[in-house]
Amino acid sequence: MIPIVAHRTSHKKKEGLAAGSLIYAGEGLPEATKIRTHFYTAGSYRMVQGFEEPKAQELCWIQISGLDDIKEIIRIAKMFSISNLSLEDVFSTDQRLKLDTYDNYLSVILRILSTQNTVEQQLSLFLGRNWVLSISEYASATFDPVIRQLEDNKTKLQTGSSAVLFHSLIDRVVDQYLVRADELELQTEQLEELVITRPQETNAPAIHKHKAKILTLRRMTSPLKEMLSTMIRSEHEYLDKNTLFLLRDIYDHALWLSEECEMLRETVSSIMEVFLSSLDSRMNSIMKVLTIISTIFIPLTFLTGLYGMNFSNMPFLQASWGFSAMLAICFLVVIGMAYYFRKKRWW
Repeated sequence: MIPIVAHRTSHKKKEGLAAGSLIYAGEGLPEATKIRTHFYTAGSYRMVQGFEEPKAQELCWIQISGLDDIKEIIRIAKMFSISNLSLEDVFSTDQRLKLDTYDNYLSVILRILSTQNTVEQQLSLFLGRNWVLSISEYASATFDPVIRQLEDNKTKLQTGSSAVLFHSLIDRVVDQYLVRADELELQTEQLEELVITRPQETNAPAIHKHKAKILTLRRMTSPLKEMLSTMIRSEHEYLDKNTLFLLRDIYDHALWLSEECEMLRETVSSIMEVFLSSLDSRMNSIMKVLTIISTIFIPLTFLTGLYGMNFSNMPFLQASWGFSAMLAICFLVVIGMAYYFRKKRWW
């Protein structure tokens, strides 16, 4: 029985509402909201639980996970003059990768890949003057390496602008895409070898499942190249030259990722064709053996049917060695036909 899959209801929740309506339109129940504020300047770093306004000359990163407390998220966002249209994208968690440019901030929507402990989720990043705001559906350890860099006085991240932190968050997400692409490439190579050498150990559903993973990554990351290109060309006042240079490096990764996903998609399609061809070849081999067996038994069936007729005068019927002679004839017929098939390379 085919299992029934629940349909997505995110668009249904927003049906009939005005643009900019701020309601949670994701799947299931939202996770409890957790807020941390990271403050840093050259030579110092501190982190507080909850939201706290930065002091003069301090850069801050407001890290929000969980979309349960919509009012608190809206309150914090409004302190940075974030529009309702941007916040609507935050609470509609089925957005594709996108970039929105406003006078007082930049908005980027990304997807954080699933891991063994977390599911795939949406990430919203906002860049303003001396601040970065990140809002994710669920808590995860994705940005722990970035936090460790902020804590280290020797890293350039602590002495950089908010745009450098903005780049580091994007780079961390894109690194996930690159790692996933490498994993899929290795799995594709293993699957290709398996289909060629031991096709009986795999099946079509397994190949389709692997292809679905590749198509998911391809669909998720396909807007990345265009988004980064637009960001680099925009020359927004909050993106300094150093950050634009770093974003070009991510753009190179996005180009490789696009080519890799396309190559993997074509490879898996070829693997499926090879697998189906191996099935046809195996079926042809089976039918060939069965046909040879049937052909060999045709004269044997004729001989046994002939001597099964109710006539009194037939050769060997009265002889004591008649049955043995008939078995010897049948045996010689089998050997002769097998030798003939072998000589003709039919077997």
